[in-house]
Amino acid sequence: MNEGTIPIVSRSVSGLPPRLRGRVVLTFVIITLTACLVAAALSVSRAVDERRAIGDRALDAAKSLSLGFDQEVAAVNYLLKGLSRSPALLNGDTQAFYRQLKETPVPEGSWLVLNDMEGQVVNTLRPFGSSLPRHAEFPSHREQLDRIRERGWSVSGRMTAPLNGSVVVALSLRLDSPDGRVNGHITTTLTEARLGAIMGDQTAPSAWEKGLYDRTFQTIVVERDGRDSSSIPAPAALSSRFADAGPDGMSEGKIEAVDDQGKAVLVAFRRSNVTSWTTAVIVPRENLDAPIAAALWQMAGPATLLSLAGAFAAWFTARQMEQPLRTLSDQVSGAKHQVSELSGQLLALQEDERQRLARELHDSTAQRLVAADLGLAGLKPELRHSKNGRKVLAEVEDMLTEALRELRIFTYLLHPPNLAREGLQATLRDFAEGFAGRTGLIARIRIAEEVDVSAPDLQRAILRIVQEALTNVHRHAGASHVSVDAGIRSGQLVVRIRDDGHGMTDPARSDGPARLGVGIAGMRARLEQFDGDLRIRSGPSGTSVVAIVPVTVAGRALIQARRMLEPWRSAPNPANRKTLH
Repeated sequence: MNEGTIPIVSRSVSGLPPRLRGRVVLTFVIITLTACLVAAALSVSRAVDERRAIGDRALDAAKSLSLGFDQEVAAVNYLLKGLSRSPALLNGDTQAFYRQLKETPVPEGSWLVLNDMEGQVVNTLRPFGSSLPRHAEFPSHREQLDRIRERGWSVSGRMTAPLNGSVVVALSLRLDSPDGRVNGHITTTLTEARLGAIMGDQTAPSAWEKGLYDRTFQTIVVERDGRDSSSIPAPAALSSRFADAGPDGMSEGKIEAVDDQGKAVLVAFRRSNVTSWTTAVIVPRENLDAPIAAALWQMAGPATLLSLAGAFAAWFTARQMEQPLRTLSDQVSGAKHQVSELSGQLLALQEDERQRLARELHDSTAQRLVAADLGLAGLKPELRHSKNGRKVLAEVEDMLTEALRELRIFTYLLHPPNLAREGLQATLRDFAEGFAGRTGLIARIRIAEEVDVSAPDLQRAILRIVQEALTNVHRHAGASHVSVDAGIRSGQLVVRIRDDGHGMTDPARSDGPARLGVGIAGMRARLEQFDGDLRIRSGPSGTSVVAIVPVTVAGRALIQARRMLEPWRSAPNPANRKTLH
């Protein structure tokens, strides 16, 4: 050993100290458990939202069912009103009126009856002059006559027809003598098969049950497992819900209940103030809770795998820190990429479905409404001597015109203009102006030309966001003015939609603003595909929705080039223009 040298002691490093190794393992365990809990909380939160959406869907189905039956009753009521104005009936020519009833088209299995205050006068099930039932033979005839006398018309509950034994619902219209006193009524029927057909028009999952009940909650018809039945009782909780309510009020909602088989269910219902019938859509509790159960099961496997991966990463990091973190980062990036791809595919499928629906509505339904309107116009000469006929015809024409207007607005929302041909600037301007013209809103539109440099997928997403925002303004805001602004600011594409409505408030809630719907979540999802953000500011003076998306480097370069070339475009020197080309 030379003088002045410092001896170096060689040390074998066999690994990290036990205390440090324990800290590394504990850190990874905490991170793993925290990740599992956060992922589980997010998954369960989405599942809760999906559960709520299932309940809302059931309520929408119950409303649609109720409105379908109301429309059927209204159509029958119009038929009976027309018959009540028959000259043969007004002149007391019963036989001639019987012939008219026989020739009147009614749904298959139905028939028509003329009644006086004592019983049936003529019935199209029997020849003229046949012996017919008296009102006293029906147990509820007093109640029915009282309702006809008070309301002018009546809808019965489920009953058995005495002449042919079929199960029907009777609809009756009051007839008055010249001095204004009731002297009878005209009655027709809706068969169990007809009511079941109306119920079948409303699609629902096979596990769901649909029911129609009269004002005393006696079953009229129930569809369970694809078959109609009249022996399945209404849920007890449904009749208890209306125990203290009047017989003719309208109500709707959802209640937890137990069905006749002892299974826990959710009952979504609507009681009509037109017929006093109650429609219900019954969802098994297991179906309602399926999203939450599925989320928990889906989290169990990944949580186990993640825990194992965390333990392995902790052991491996004790020897080599960087590699496990890099692997985990790659896995997270791959998962995010897959989610992004799936979201893009779902949005593309949604676009295709919207365009298909718009074409179907425009090419089929709209044309039928126009044809119906033209057909009604041809009836005007036939009704020139009938004041009531002209009035009814005008009402129907108004309803057709309004239906056609709403249908055109809906198809215009579903099917966007051609972005590939016109670009985002022209498409947004045309859509906003057309939407304002159709809805009566006063619109101020300012859209910069430079928005056209964005990618086609981003342009489509921006258009859908503007559509959703304007739709919310039309449906919910109660606004008269709306503004649409779009441009590139500080390397970001910024789109702002503002209105002067009452803000995002719910009159039914006294504790704060209304709950955001699925439309807002869809707007956020579209922006997240492009690392964008959605900002909403709402108050009593209106709502502002702002979409912000970063512009790519290539897009910013193209914008800058356009700005630099703008003076040359506007220069009057032809030589400059030639050089530019």
